[in-house]
Amino acid sequence: MAVEVNAVAVTAPLEAALVAGVVPWQVNATSADASGCEQLVAAPGSGKALVVTRLIIYLGAAITATIGAGKSGTAVEAVVVGPLGGAAGTYDLDCRTRPIVIAANKALTVDTSGAGALCVYVEGYTK
Repeated sequence: MAVEVNAVAVTAPLEAALVAGVVPWQVNATSADASGCEQLVAAPGSGKALVVTRLIIYLGAAITATIGAGKSGTAVEAVVVGPLGGAAGTYDLDCRTRPIVIAANKALTVDTSGAGALCVYVEGYTK
């Protein structure tokens, strides 16, 4: 089942957005089954990279979630965070003082170990 992604309007610039050429973004994504690997944020374009500053994952079932860079078949191409897991109703929060830089030209993706509700909120910027 495809992940439903909703862009969230950025109401205040990220600290990093004060630097010329940085574009902030926020995304809230939900899925009933992301076990086939789903895209959260598209690849930003030639030579551009996504930078993740905050990540909140809600698991609605006893599954694990892996955040990755790119997609290879039905799995993340390169693991960035995870797998994170827990019982149904688990929240995983990852706020960083040092952001995660996704490889240039790669999408931010999520994969789960099985069917089950998942919600991912992610903030970052493109550089």
